[in-house]
Amino acid sequence: MTMATIPVSLCCVGTGDAFGSGGRLNSCFHLAAAGEQILLDCGCSSLIGMQRCGINPAEIDTVVISHLHGDHFGGIPFLLLEGKYVSQRSRPLTLIGPPGLQQRVEAVAEVLYPGVFGQKLNFPIEYRLLDPNKPLQINSAQIECFQVKHGSSQHVYGLRVEVAGKVVSYTGDTEWTESLIPLAQGSDILIAECFAYDQPVPSHLDYLTLLQKRKQLGCQRLLLTHMGPTVLAKIDQLELETLNDGERIDLL
Repeated sequence: MTMATIPVSLCCVGTGDAFGSGGRLNSCFHLAAAGEQILLDCGCSSLIGMQRCGINPAEIDTVVISHLHGDHFGGIPFLLLEGKYVSQRSRPLTLIGPPGLQQRVEAVAEVLYPGVFGQKLNFPIEYRLLDPNKPLQINSAQIECFQVKHGSSQHVYGLRVEVAGKVVSYTGDTEWTESLIPLAQGSDILIAECFAYDQPVPSHLDYLTLLQKRKQLGCQRLLLTHMGPTVLAKIDQLELETLNDGERIDLL
């Protein structure tokens, strides 16, 4: 089997917003290819979602975080807790994200479970930083990030992962910005947040803008996630594809 024919599997662990609109779990996407497993974002409910999807948390190799909001990184302490007490994980874990990821994870973990993570874990953790000027090579996957616009932080990124000859891109949370075009170009799949329907709100994308910009994005498939109430109310009328918790897509 050549690299080009190795299947890449995408599992939508969580496709919701910060408010759980429509009963959906927080953002988390699982990529499996060539014997490695990657999470794109790991919101607070991600461990629940992985259990529902039959994904073994102890087999996750890498977690890539788009930005430091709880519905995108708040599941990491629970992932570590499961590794320490349930699966007794020994496999190394790489955590990749914006500057401040390690400090934020450690602070949240200490608030949620005081003293628990002060003891040595059974498995090594390596923290790596995202940098728009420096793609990362993690095992067989190349990870790039593109600065997007969400809130006041400069360290908010869209993510692009190339593995086994396939490219999966993910906007994270952002309003429209021109950096979404190079992020999406040539992707097999672009997972795009779409919180609003027809009235743009600061820091988020809306459906009508994505529909208008569809050809510029240059991706094979555009799939909507992070949908708020106004989008979910019209979900049966949308032209663009939408994602659901637990949905699986194989890229062959």
